[in-house]
Amino acid sequence: MEESTQNQAQYKRQQSSSIFRGDVILWATGMVFIFALLAAMFGFGHVRQWDAQSGYTHNQSATSQTRFLPEPVEPEPGVAGRSDPSASGRWYYWQLPPEKVTAWSRIFVWLCYIGHQLTIWGTIYYAQRKKTSADFSGPKYSKQISVFNIVPFLLNIIFHVLHLAQTHITYDALAQDVSEASSQGSVIMMLVLVLLMEYRDRGLFFGWPTAQHKDKISRKLRFSQAPINLVRKYHGYAFSWAVIYTFWYHPMENTWGHAFGFIHTWMVMLQGSLMYTSLHRNRIWRLVLESWVTLHGLIVAKQTGGPDLNGTALWPMFCFGFLWLFTMTQLFGLTFWKKAPWWTKAIPFLCYLAVCVWCYSWIPDKNGNYFVRLQEIIRIPAIEYICVIFAWFVIDMFLRIKTKLTSTEERSASPSPFWETFCIGCFMLIYSLMVLVSFLLQEFDLTLDLIALMVILVFIFILGTGLSFMIIEPVMKKRSGKTQATEYSKSVGMANTTGDVSAEYPSDDQSDMTKKYAPTNDGNNAAFQSDH
Repeated sequence: MEESTQNQAQYKRQQSSSIFRGDVILWATGMVFIFALLAAMFGFGHVRQWDAQSGYTHNQSATSQTRFLPEPVEPEPGVAGRSDPSASGRWYYWQLPPEKVTAWSRIFVWLCYIGHQLTIWGTIYYAQRKKTSADFSGPKYSKQISVFNIVPFLLNIIFHVLHLAQTHITYDALAQDVSEASSQGSVIMMLVLVLLMEYRDRGLFFGWPTAQHKDKISRKLRFSQAPINLVRKYHGYAFSWAVIYTFWYHPMENTWGHAFGFIHTWMVMLQGSLMYTSLHRNRIWRLVLESWVTLHGLIVAKQTGGPDLNGTALWPMFCFGFLWLFTMTQLFGLTFWKKAPWWTKAIPFLCYLAVCVWCYSWIPDKNGNYFVRLQEIIRIPAIEYICVIFAWFVIDMFLRIKTKLTSTEERSASPSPFWETFCIGCFMLIYSLMVLVSFLLQEFDLTLDLIALMVILVFIFILGTGLSFMIIEPVMKKRSGKTQATEYSKSVGMANTTGDVSAEYPSDDQSDMTKKYAPTNDGNNAAFQSDH
């Protein structure tokens, strides 16, 4: 204990004596890189006269007619992916015609994707094993960077440059083989898990309900902490899958929709490279990561949605749907809201509603009627709120089943090498099956509306990632044979003999979290018990 205290004191002296923050330098370098890469993406595309903004400009483009098939606006019987009235919604425009696709063009991009995914997972695994080792005595989070920050950062740079090169060599990304709904669904799954992760500190609606709310209704409706803490600890694996899969789904085409999407996937990868740093927990940075989809969705929908006068413009639904989440939920992760009067929390949302009403007064439906489409603003938030409840329920169910089937001693014992290898294999199998489902949907061309297909996949991905957290959790036990949860339970005399999973995954109500969750001086960081 004395040695551990001395190590921590020495670490703090090193931190305070550092003139430059390593995490900030890494972040700034990463942002410079992505804008430089996008400049190259636009530059190379311009040189090759690529101007494929969307399927609606197919006939006006200088090169698109020789590069791509037109949008399947009219059904083409017998042609896979283009044979039914809903095909246009499911068809991904930026892919080679079948006659130009080769085995090499498919294999190359899959090798790139798999290599990127496995190496990043490896760095996350290494970092968590390092932090959970029995001989680790330093602080969990630091302003300086380590090898498990530099390595994934460099890997992500290498694979981004490789993707740009691959686009101009073989072009096709994963879109040729997997459903477009799976790319969108993986990102929505990530956003849903972010809502669950942040629930402890901001609730779901105007900062409610959190541990600060002590009334009976709040305590009765509030989610238990065990599933949330599990997601906070192992979210890196799911998030890296979501963004790497999406990143390799799209070619690096020189459109603004692609550019803003690549900015988003890069920022999430950069956030992963900043694991166990202070900047990783910065609330403003996290808010930007979570809400960037609003801007990206607006630009993509505006670019690809079709003429406004036909009532086919998609940008209002995406823009105002995500803004609903921003004004009702996401904003309240910022710490100043905790001290703000309760009535002020509704102001952003009321302003948002006023803007919505004004905009839909001039946004027509296909019959030229106004205000009719106002109801669509609830679709995206409704899907995400339902999915976050589903995610909590599924993970809570998994935890309760595990508690019923195993003893405290079994759950706290260090895994054998065989069992550890088996768990890692099962973990990778789950994500492989999720990709396989996406492939089969594309292969058999399930004729469902794109949004419906995406929602189905979101539920499947939530189930898969929740199960993957349960499988990887035993591998991350301290080499002393004790999990943090077990040590916590013993320290407060709460060994789990009642089947209550909260004893092993402690919630805010079970201990004095005032010090652990106290905001730091900048007001935008907070210390967390779990590995966020």
